[in-house]
Amino acid sequence: MAAPHTTPSPPNSELLLKRTPPRMPATVVLLQMCQNFQEVRQIHAQFIVSGLLSRPPNAGRLLNSYVSMSQIYYALMVFDRMPSPDEFANNAMIRGLMGYSPYDSLLLYNKLLLGGLTPDTYTYTFVLKACSRLEAIKEGKQLHCQVIKAGVAPDSHVHTSLINMYAKSGNLDSAEGVLAECSRENVLAINSMISGYMNQGHIEKSRAMFEKMGLRDAATWSGMITGYTNNGMHAEALALFREMTMSTGSVVPVNESALVSSLSAAASLGALDQGRGIHEYIFRVGAKISVTLGTALVDMYAKCGSIDCSYELFRKMQERDVVTWGVMMSGFAMHGEARKCFQLFDEMVAGGTRPNEVIFVAVLSACSHAGYVEFGHRYFNQMVHDFGIRPSVEHYGCMVDLLGRASRLAEAEELIRSMPEEPTPIIWGALLSACRIHKDLRRGRWAFRNLMQLEPLHGDRYKLAWQMFSNAGEKEEADNITRFIKENELETTRGSSFIEIDGVVHEFVVGNTDHHRAKEMYRMWEGIN
Repeated sequence: MAAPHTTPSPPNSELLLKRTPPRMPATVVLLQMCQNFQEVRQIHAQFIVSGLLSRPPNAGRLLNSYVSMSQIYYALMVFDRMPSPDEFANNAMIRGLMGYSPYDSLLLYNKLLLGGLTPDTYTYTFVLKACSRLEAIKEGKQLHCQVIKAGVAPDSHVHTSLINMYAKSGNLDSAEGVLAECSRENVLAINSMISGYMNQGHIEKSRAMFEKMGLRDAATWSGMITGYTNNGMHAEALALFREMTMSTGSVVPVNESALVSSLSAAASLGALDQGRGIHEYIFRVGAKISVTLGTALVDMYAKCGSIDCSYELFRKMQERDVVTWGVMMSGFAMHGEARKCFQLFDEMVAGGTRPNEVIFVAVLSACSHAGYVEFGHRYFNQMVHDFGIRPSVEHYGCMVDLLGRASRLAEAEELIRSMPEEPTPIIWGALLSACRIHKDLRRGRWAFRNLMQLEPLHGDRYKLAWQMFSNAGEKEEADNITRFIKENELETTRGSSFIEIDGVVHEFVVGNTDHHRAKEMYRMWEGIN
């Protein structure tokens, strides 16, 4: 028997409204699509005109967009005008302040607690990162207690941040204790521990933990490569990069940090072939060349002697920041092309990029290498008077070096005596080096006396003074220094050079014949003679 036909009743309008999500205003949708600061400002203006800013979620969304664009001043302006910021707004503001003023992040967290709001895992993660940047171990431990009381699961991002915080503060035992609470499959936590070991110089522990890992992600490899590079183990960093590219294939994408650290290692060794190999790899895998990665490539080619390739890449970059400009200027300064360095400086300023302290170090270094004393004075005064930058020790060191190379030691002495702060070993070392070249014993002795007070057991300073006295024919004083170096077993830096053959970097150190092909090289040398 067929069922009777019935006409369906109209749906309950109230029920339908409850089930249908409210339509999000177009302006709010556009805010989520903003790509730059100016677009966010335009949406901000529309929020004000339309009255959308007064609706609770929208102010928080706008605040978060400003934070994402690193516009903390505007984010604070929105936050301060919110009558009752919720957890989302507080988290966004804490995250924004974390990179600019970590201490203010902690103050805002305390205000959040006093206001009766409940922190979530995002809050704990951001505040722990602030503690990590401040190396505020006491506050970090207090936060750890709050995390335990809140019952946060051990395998969360919070515990990864706890490991980072403890390791950054040098408290590796506590970091290991947090790691022990996590599961063995928690790659994030293990990565944090590896980076913590590396940052504290425990290379062997990092490597042992790395070797024991069953699953390694891009951050694992990056942490090891970056750790090797930061610890001056550049050959090991490049070897691990090669292992990574062969081991992971297309399974694990290479992140930018690993590429930048590997390029930095190649630059430090002057390993042009290996640097080119990394560049080819970047092209092959289709990695996006960001400003940071592009700058690392420019720096690598410049430091490896290929200044033309460096400049070509620099010109091809669609976007550059002040660091990119500084790297290119430093490259030209290093290669003795001061005029190109000056041209870049003028182009950068004309394009609206404001120079910072590092830019002027590069420009003054170019003046020093080229012997352009008047240009050096001009840029030094421009830095102070036009851009309001207070000269640092590096700037004074460049000026002393510039004047010293030009044999204008009286002016160098006058500049040192006019410094608002006490001269550092960098300043005295630059003066002593100039006095050695120009055999100015009076000022040389003055510089050496100050160096002995600041660095009484620095072997290289005594070696420089020995050279000055020897060149000036002061045998007795030179012999006294030699005796002092031997009696105190002071170490001095020996000259070294690098050569890259078939992608392998070979280092040669003065007085060292330990190279595995030394005999072969000496036989060849004898044959040439």
